[in-house]
Amino acid sequence: MKFIVDEVHEGLTVGEFLKARGFSGRALRRLKREGKIFLNGEKVFASAKVTSGNIVEVDLSEESKIKPSYVPINILYEDEHIIVLNKQPGVVVHPTPFCRDGTIANGVMHYLNKKGKRGGFHPVNRLDRDTSGVLVIALNQYMHGFLQAHGRIEKIYVAVVEGSVKEERGVIEEKIGRKEESLIERRVTESGKKAVTHFKVLRRLKGYTVLEVKPLTGRTHQIRVHLSHLGHPVAGDTLYGGKNDKIKRQALHCAEMSFFYPLKGTRVAFKALLPLDMLSLMEEAGDSGAVFGSLDKEKAK
Repeated sequence: MKFIVDEVHEGLTVGEFLKARGFSGRALRRLKREGKIFLNGEKVFASAKVTSGNIVEVDLSEESKIKPSYVPINILYEDEHIIVLNKQPGVVVHPTPFCRDGTIANGVMHYLNKKGKRGGFHPVNRLDRDTSGVLVIALNQYMHGFLQAHGRIEKIYVAVVEGSVKEERGVIEEKIGRKEESLIERRVTESGKKAVTHFKVLRRLKGYTVLEVKPLTGRTHQIRVHLSHLGHPVAGDTLYGGKNDKIKRQALHCAEMSFFYPLKGTRVAFKALLPLDMLSLMEEAGDSGAVFGSLDKEKAK
């Protein structure tokens, strides 16, 4: 990645200049340690001074230690810095001590290797195993750090919940923390961390309500916990009170994700089509598909 120094930044060190361009301290330390910083084509220390018109270049390529193996991935967009997927349900995003293979990470590494490319695996957003939808993967630490710090990320989910939600729209602002007797489950608790979720009704069906959900914070299981606390658990979400007789996983889908992308110099938005199991659930409950025509038919941008 190359940057041209302007007059505003003249006199800074290379390190200071790169920090001004959004590089995190961690990313800078790695670049310095690996000798991947260049000024006008010459390898330099981060303490070197820059002047107007200089070209600062950094080598952002990474080697991942994640084992490549074939896992189907549905790519919505890709360039040298990010890959955007429509993640399928039932697949873990990142390897764990209990699940080292068969993850999205293994599949992305296999895909990159097959194309002769290198890259790290840095998820910008988190999706549970059984949640589907837009998943953005940064291929280097710089882009991951930039999007987390400066991307102003916004996410829109579609959730099918049990029962009829009374309000047409609302805000759930309840703190969320870990449930004492569980390593996985979360709950609403005053000792937890601030969590805010906006929702509005998209469609009322027989026994279900379809919601558009916008989380303003990123707590673990936030949407699932908040909707369960509202008295309307996500269909299929047995961990938080939902029934799985009509769908075998939580009916929760990240339908859209948008953020400021420095390579484009503007905000970008990516949309993921609703999966068949959620469409089938809604159709069985009386949905005609009209409300979701744009989601079903529009190609992800």
